[in-house]
Amino acid sequence: MMKIGLILGTAALLACSLTGCRSAQPTNSVKQPAPLVVAPVPFTGKPAGGHPGSTSSVTSPIVYVYKTRGDYAHLVPVLMDATRTRIVSYPAPVDLRSGDGLRLPTPLADGYLLDNKGITPHVAFLSYTYEEYSGLSVAPAMSELMAHLLDVHPLVEIHACGRRADYRDQDIVAELNKRITQGNL
Repeated sequence: MMKIGLILGTAALLACSLTGCRSAQPTNSVKQPAPLVVAPVPFTGKPAGGHPGSTSSVTSPIVYVYKTRGDYAHLVPVLMDATRTRIVSYPAPVDLRSGDGLRLPTPLADGYLLDNKGITPHVAFLSYTYEEYSGLSVAPAMSELMAHLLDVHPLVEIHACGRRADYRDQDIVAELNKRITQGNL
């Protein structure tokens, strides 16, 4: 019986994350935006990396392409619970760096952004910039993070575009730009 409850709870959470569930009564002062467009792209069945029997598509991160209500490209993303009242995931300062650079989203055609950090439809943005936050020695306390929430409903659109392993790194931007210009997100 416990397994059934766990399965049903997981299914409800997945459905909520795919549909952008929102609280009926927002608990913060941020105005509710227009309904969020969440458009998952089904997996093509092609094994990631082109290797028959490969399971990397199962473990590879989802490629999210999105638009925001404002210019949040340099602001730190966090993940909220379904009611948008609690931060459930936030980065360590070192998580925002990759080599000598920052893991900022990649600009795409028509104002879209390619996520390089690990957002979901439940993303919110802090008022910290990547530059400021990545310079901290440790992540701020939860109360500090909550005090720095800038926008808990920042997305206008978000599209799941397969798995990262389904793309060759050098071709991902060109392929996504092509899909955007053809209206195939």
